[in-house]
Amino acid sequence: MNELTILWYETDKKESFKDYKFVQTLGIDKMINLTLNHTSGEVDMSINDFFSKDQKTIINRCEMFKELMEDSELFNGLNNNFEMLAQISDLRKEKEHSQNNESMLYSIKELELYVDYIVRMHTLFVNHPVKSYFLLKLKNEIDSIFFSEDFSNVCNDVNQQSHSIKHINSITIGVNLNAQLQPIEAGVIKVNETRYVSGSFIDKVLRINSVDSDYVCMASMIPSTKELSQDEFAVLRSSLNNALNKVFSSALKSWKRIVRKYIVDSLDRFWVLTFEWRFVEACMQLLQSLNKNGYNLCEPLFGENEEISGLYNPLLATNSDKRVVLNDIKINNSIFILTGPNQGGKSIFTQAIGILYAMLHLGLPLPANQAVVCPVDAIYTHFMDTSDRNYRYGRFESECQEIQSISQHITDSSLFLFDEAFSSTSADEAIVISKEILYAFSEIGAKGIWTTHLHGLCCIADEEPNGKSRISNLTAELCEESHERLYRIVKGAKYGSSYAGDIAQKYHLTKTEIIENRNLLY
Repeated sequence: MNELTILWYETDKKESFKDYKFVQTLGIDKMINLTLNHTSGEVDMSINDFFSKDQKTIINRCEMFKELMEDSELFNGLNNNFEMLAQISDLRKEKEHSQNNESMLYSIKELELYVDYIVRMHTLFVNHPVKSYFLLKLKNEIDSIFFSEDFSNVCNDVNQQSHSIKHINSITIGVNLNAQLQPIEAGVIKVNETRYVSGSFIDKVLRINSVDSDYVCMASMIPSTKELSQDEFAVLRSSLNNALNKVFSSALKSWKRIVRKYIVDSLDRFWVLTFEWRFVEACMQLLQSLNKNGYNLCEPLFGENEEISGLYNPLLATNSDKRVVLNDIKINNSIFILTGPNQGGKSIFTQAIGILYAMLHLGLPLPANQAVVCPVDAIYTHFMDTSDRNYRYGRFESECQEIQSISQHITDSSLFLFDEAFSSTSADEAIVISKEILYAFSEIGAKGIWTTHLHGLCCIADEEPNGKSRISNLTAELCEESHERLYRIVKGAKYGSSYAGDIAQKYHLTKTEIIENRNLLY
């Protein structure tokens, strides 16, 4: 039996990335939060489990998300139906600790939910015809069950059993007596839909204030606890419960066979979808938020001449009141040295590139107006660590070890994103080692961005390319007159200063202001 899935194409080998550090570095785990509003219990899930390198998986996921974005009623309907599957899961957990009678009731409820799920899903797809591959595949699976003879039979079984169980209100018990009118054996004779009414032996005989009915109780078998000790009362209840369990045991055994046939063999195939849907739901929250804020999302086009227009950073777009600046970039198997002023948008742009490729491999529409891209085999990140963690070998040496590990695995299909590498050592040393790494990555044929304040590094972009990847310059643009940050990333231009003086003036850290402010204190 083929695996039922709404996320993986049949030929997808589910090959994983070797390194998932980028998930935290780029904030993917914050952007797509699998712990919010989930519908499948408390099972731990990781965004790492949903990345794919298969183009057909990526394309078909993207088509599904596009369809869900265009039809909110379809998305909400699927959301509600997958919550129903989660209810069945919760019911199963409760059934594991239940007694025989309770177990049968749980099983009936389990099948009722299953029938309701199939009917609702069928109705939803009738009212919302789907076209995307994964949803169409799910619809066909639902239809094959809905129109089957087995499903018709289980619907009848559920209705009959549910009706009979729900309408049980009393039982008739027979007791055989000996010559001294002492009970010698007893058993359940009949299960009734009618509830017994209180009465007495005299009432029954004389028909006083009572209808002529077999459902008038002459004497209660479970008298007040005042007349019995706690132990005697518990024994009596236990005896009655045991008798009822024997009555229902044969029905329970036959019902378990029905449950096993329809639940284990059919519904269990849908169970994996609750985990997949949790991923879909989390992604939809991001996509709907971007759409609500007026940002475009585009389906990826695949090609060697990679070019992205209207790129923006989704994390910034969902958390900023200001309109995010859009940027264009032609990647074309290039390595870019990105320089420019402090707070000019370099890190935000570098992060945006990484997020776009991460979203690509999650099968999501991309944060851009248009994007021609090529899937990668890895996303390697190395961003400046601003934490106070203690380095075993010192920060600079730790950086070297980390980048050396990346260099052992990077290929001509990899993307690397380095932000302020080697900022913990002198500029001269940083430039020397940075050049060696960039030359090596160029020869390997990797693509990526090296964001830095080492403006002396830009000179290697003027050299004749010796490797598979061309080394080029990018600059965070600013207005020359006002030094206003424009947050546009442009190709080719380079500045010889990071304009740190602007920051110094902003925070009153120029020499003149420090002396003046100090004198004001005395």
